[in-house]
Amino acid sequence: MTELVRKPVYIVLLIITGIAPLKAQIKDITELKARIPALRDSMERAALYAQLGMLYTNRSLDSCYYFGARALDLAKRINDKTGEAEALNVLAFYYMERGNPYLAYKYINESLALFEQLGNKPKICEVTMNIGVLLSQEGKLDQTLAQYEKARDLSKNLVQDSIRPLVLINLAQAQSFTPNPPDVTPLLDEAEQLAKKQGNERFLIVARMARNVTRLHSGIPPGDIIPDQHAVIEETKANGYEYFTALAYLEMGNMYLPISLDSALRYFDMAINLAETTGYKGLHFHAMAQAYDVLTHMQPIPPQADLYSRRLLELSKEKELENQKTGMDFLQLALKEQEVAAEEAKLQSRRLLATSMVVICLLASVGSILVLRQYRKQRKLACYLKDSNDKLEAKNLQLEDNDTFHQKLISIMSHDLRQPLSSMLMLGDGGMVEHMSDAQRQYVFDQISLSAKTSLQAMDGLVHWMKLNTIGLAYTPSVVSLRDNMLTALDYNRTVADQKGIAIMDFVPESIELLAQSEMLLFINRNILGNAIRHTPESGQIIVTANMDPEGRQAIVRISDSGGGISEEVLPKLFNKERSEMASGGSGLALIVCREMIEKMNGRIWAANNPEGGASFYYSLPVSSPLAENAAPDATTISVSP
Repeated sequence: MTELVRKPVYIVLLIITGIAPLKAQIKDITELKARIPALRDSMERAALYAQLGMLYTNRSLDSCYYFGARALDLAKRINDKTGEAEALNVLAFYYMERGNPYLAYKYINESLALFEQLGNKPKICEVTMNIGVLLSQEGKLDQTLAQYEKARDLSKNLVQDSIRPLVLINLAQAQSFTPNPPDVTPLLDEAEQLAKKQGNERFLIVARMARNVTRLHSGIPPGDIIPDQHAVIEETKANGYEYFTALAYLEMGNMYLPISLDSALRYFDMAINLAETTGYKGLHFHAMAQAYDVLTHMQPIPPQADLYSRRLLELSKEKELENQKTGMDFLQLALKEQEVAAEEAKLQSRRLLATSMVVICLLASVGSILVLRQYRKQRKLACYLKDSNDKLEAKNLQLEDNDTFHQKLISIMSHDLRQPLSSMLMLGDGGMVEHMSDAQRQYVFDQISLSAKTSLQAMDGLVHWMKLNTIGLAYTPSVVSLRDNMLTALDYNRTVADQKGIAIMDFVPESIELLAQSEMLLFINRNILGNAIRHTPESGQIIVTANMDPEGRQAIVRISDSGGGISEEVLPKLFNKERSEMASGGSGLALIVCREMIEKMNGRIWAANNPEGGASFYYSLPVSSPLAENAAPDATTISVSP
């Protein structure tokens, strides 16, 4: 039997709060819904809606959204901040499972901000953990572990440790998928002990399922684990946990892979059908991908593999289009909120001015004895109003400038998306593909694939930067190989360089590893190299170097071209927003985004003209660990044309 590699599955664990330990979820849902007509207090009704929404997270996503949205609407109308934060937490999980990271991040961060204002420490711990769950679904393992560790530290100081078992289970799950996983048994043992102490059957079931997954990942024979997994499935079914039942089916399929492909496929199908029925799109897609991977290793490949392939492609396209649209809509929403805030500030200023004038008129009627005193007060008030209006006008100008900047940012994102799509449309027109040989078609498709991949990487950099600026997500760096990142950026620009006969010399040591965000760094390298190639004449050269600063804590990268240099008028404003008005084609805006990305990653960027001609762009970023000295590498010619 062909050996199949099991893909990691993170168990999505969100806590249900405000309800006694669950043994019969369906019974609890029925009892809560029966209480709704008798409730007269709006705050109690909002809290009950939020409880129902969280209960339905493990049973039906449609019902989860229905009660979460009702809770949010009611809490906002009665200005109930606790109910609003609870509802946002429920809706964050809904959008997380729907595969919509933009709204999931928006709601989870708003929920965390409200709980921090309220000083609700258990909820701050819970939402911190849920942010880690969201990051795990995006494959950000380092950031996921950081959030879980933070949640574990927060849970140590809680008077009631009801959230701590779930934090420990999530942390154990994430650690088991690291390259050199530690022994997570102590974490799971502590989680089970706390769950037994609390009498929480739900947490005990989840802990046993997590233990089975980590045991399989550690190399224990599947035959020793399968009976325990059967018991978990029966418990999840008996308690009405539809989500955990589907997840348990998927893990059972992974356990059967080395033993029986037929049994594995049967459990994959059960997971697929249950996840689709209950509306868990993320789990449905993952289960189908796992089943498709198994089918493609069978000989001959069953017809069902083709069905799964088409369905996975359709789901991927739907998800990509939906996320792109939501990303643009979310950016427009953020800009619109800024405009509304500016209008509200103007209205407050007018009200203040009107109130001040009334006060001045009343004071003027007091009499001649108080004229001098009132005159002094009037002057002081006038100065205050002038200062307030000047500050408000400055803020309005800044908001208008940011609005223009973000509109141009959208144009950059649209340009990066259009390039691979335009290539594919051009191939389809006129029947070009039919007249190509197999080798030519393969070359063209490889080029389109490279273009699409690099465009998506650039989009990832912009989206991550937007999350840091618009949503307020904390910047969490990871270790990035500078040379690998630079080579990827060079690959993107290689075709244009070859067409102009430009030689690109690479002197970046393999030993330099940065503390950075890989997608944003790739966006920076790609744009600086693209500018250098655009301004370098035919048969010119570009030199890329990287060295350590004297203290060994920062890497300094230089990209030098042999073009005409930068005008002395433009050079001082090269990375300022004012310069974007003089630039064409979006190049000025891209450099401004590069500067903000570098500063987010605790670095610096600058440019200068070379004495021998041409220009050099520099940037510095912190390294993962201080290096005493880097040996100079051999030069590598990346792109040379006669």
